[in-house]
Amino acid sequence: MKWRQAILLSCASLLLGVMLAGCGTGSNTTTPTSSDASGSAIVPEGSATENTAEPPSTELETSLPQGDKYMAITFDDGPTGNEGGRTERLLDELKERNVHATFFLCGYRVKDFHSMMDRYLAEGHEVGNHTMDHIRLDTETDDGGYAQVSSTNELIASYTGKAPTLIRPTGGAYNDAVIASMKELGLPIILWNIDSLDWKYHDDADVIRQRIIDNARDGAIVLEHDLYETTVEGVLAAIDELQEQGYAFVTVSELAEIKGVTLEPGKVYTGFTQDDVVIDHGSNFS
Repeated sequence: MKWRQAILLSCASLLLGVMLAGCGTGSNTTTPTSSDASGSAIVPEGSATENTAEPPSTELETSLPQGDKYMAITFDDGPTGNEGGRTERLLDELKERNVHATFFLCGYRVKDFHSMMDRYLAEGHEVGNHTMDHIRLDTETDDGGYAQVSSTNELIASYTGKAPTLIRPTGGAYNDAVIASMKELGLPIILWNIDSLDWKYHDDADVIRQRIIDNARDGAIVLEHDLYETTVEGVLAAIDELQEQGYAFVTVSELAEIKGVTLEPGKVYTGFTQDDVVIDHGSNFS
C-alpha cells in the first residue's frame, strides 16, 4: 500500500507543478477583463486585445489651405489645351502654391481639351458649369438654359465622375427663367465681386495682378478666364503677394462653408464679404 501512496503523491506533485507554470507572467498571458453594468467587457488600457489600429484616412490629397483671410479664385471658359497647354501649366502652378480654385468649364471646350479633367478634383479644385456653347442663357435660350446646363453636367460627370454643383451663366446674365431652371437643376448661381478685367487687358499681366491686389478682401470671389497667358502670369503674381499678407485661396464651396453660408439652388451669389458688395456686372463680360 505504501508504494501506491508514493506513486499518487508523486503524480499530484507533478500535476501541481504544471498548473503553477501555466499561471506565470510569460508572453502568452491573457489579461483578465471585467464588465460594466450592461455586461459588456471592459478591456484594460494597453491590453493585448485592445484595438490600436488607426482609422482609415478620409483626408483629401491636398489639405484645405489655411490663412487669416480667404478668397475664391475662379476661371471661366476652359479648359485650354491638352498636355503642355495653358490649363496644365495653371494647374501645376496652383498645386505648387497649395491653391484651390473653381473652374467653370464650357462643354464644347471639354470635348476638345479633356486630358486634364482627372486633375481638377484630385488636386482639390472645384469644377463648375459654364454652359455647353457659351451662349447667354437669358436671351439665347427658350428654356432658361436647362438643356445647355444639364448636358454640360452630364459631359463633365463622364470625365470626372461627379457632376458640377455650381453654375456661372455666360456673362453673369440671368433672368427669372434662368433662376427657375437652375433651381430645378439644383444649382446655385455664382457670380463675382472682383473682376480683374483679364478679358479686356489680356496683353498686360501687371494690370490683372494690380486689380486683384487693389480689390482683395476677405470672402471675395475673383473672376478670371482660363484663356490667356497674361491671366496665368497676373493671377500667380497676385496670389504670391496676397499669400504673404495672410490670404488663403479656396474653392467657392469651401469659401461659402468657411463663411457659414449654405448655397441654395437658384439663388444668386456674388461673394461672401462682410458687406456683401454687389457690383453692376453689365452685359459685356465673356
